[in-house]
Amino acid sequence: MNVSFFNAGAVLFGVPDYVPALMSYVEAYGIALGFQHRLVAIDGSRKLARFQRILPDGTTTTVEHGFDMIHVVPPQTAPDFIKCSPLADSAGWVDVHAGTLRHTAFDNIWALGDAANTSNAKTAAAARKQAPIVAHNVLASLGLEHGTACYDGYGSCPLTVERGKIVLAEFLYGGKVSPTLPTWLINGTRPSRAAWMLKANVLPALYWEAMLKGREWLARPAISR
Repeated sequence: MNVSFFNAGAVLFGVPDYVPALMSYVEAYGIALGFQHRLVAIDGSRKLARFQRILPDGTTTTVEHGFDMIHVVPPQTAPDFIKCSPLADSAGWVDVHAGTLRHTAFDNIWALGDAANTSNAKTAAAARKQAPIVAHNVLASLGLEHGTACYDGYGSCPLTVERGKIVLAEFLYGGKVSPTLPTWLINGTRPSRAAWMLKANVLPALYWEAMLKGREWLARPAISR
């Protein structure tokens, strides 16, 4: 079976430290990579996908590729009620300060999660870190807490590369690698069975019983006085 991966961006993954491990699997699986390809149409009856490809000189051309099975991930976007509101920036996201998560124009509004215009990866791991930031800063604005909590851009992407192994990408703003556990236990830049066991056996219970109930100590924010 021929497998292709088309991406509207210019790289395989936005944090370079994790690319070598991912590329080793791309090569092992014989995946053909196609960057700067934006899907514009699908002809289901003919099993053809049509892409707009950006050429090195900045011009575009249209290319078609056949498929037997196609998996399409739409571009991330904020919902219309955000995009069409005064809360949004020019790209349609809630316009907040990257650190405090407070709106740049409305002092009584904060945002977290996928609709905020922070440059972090849009993951549950990011929202987990952002929620205590917003909670503290809202309380501080009401005079019930002291100091300012600041979000560092943490996000996490557990990238399954084969059954039993995961590349556990954890990073901050600017693509700085930021592992939670010691690298002797889990080196996130390499495929790891330990990362697989963490995701399969530990994180589900931690997620439902601790993270979602606000009982998870690793998400406690640093406070500047």
